[in-house]
Amino acid sequence: MDKLIKVGLGVIIRDGNKILLGHRCDNYKDTGGIYEPGTWTIPGGKQEYNETMLEGAIREVKEETNLEISELSIFGATDDIQPDKHFVTIQIIANKFNGELKNLEPTKHSEWKWFDINNLPEQIYSPAKKFIQEYIKRNK
Repeated sequence: MDKLIKVGLGVIIRDGNKILLGHRCDNYKDTGGIYEPGTWTIPGGKQEYNETMLEGAIREVKEETNLEISELSIFGATDDIQPDKHFVTIQIIANKFNGELKNLEPTKHSEWKWFDINNLPEQIYSPAKKFIQEYIKRNK
C-alpha cells in the first residue's frame, strides 16, 4: 500500500445551539477512511482531485443529507492517523443551510439527527469528536 496522506473534510452545520450528526451504519463497509462503524459523525468525506476544500464540503453535505450549505468558514485542521491510514482533516463550519434533510446514503448512515451541542451522543467518530470538542472549547 502506498503511504499517502489524504484530505478529509468534516462539516459542522449549525442550527442555533444544535449540530447535525449522522449515525454510521453498524455494518458500514470500509471505504478507505477512518473505519469506525456504529458511531455518530458530522457530514463530510474525502476531497476529490481538482476540487477546493469548500467545494468538496458542499458536495459531500449535499450527497449525504440533501442540504445546501453556505456561509462556510475553515475552522482548523487536524491529523487523523491510524496504523495504515493518514488523513489531514479540514474542519469547516456551515453557518447557513437550506433544503429538506434526507438520508441519501442509507448504506452508510442509518439516520441524521440534530443534537443540542450540550447533549451529544457518547459514541462519536474520532475525527468528528476532536473537531466538536475544539468547537465547544472555543465557543464557551
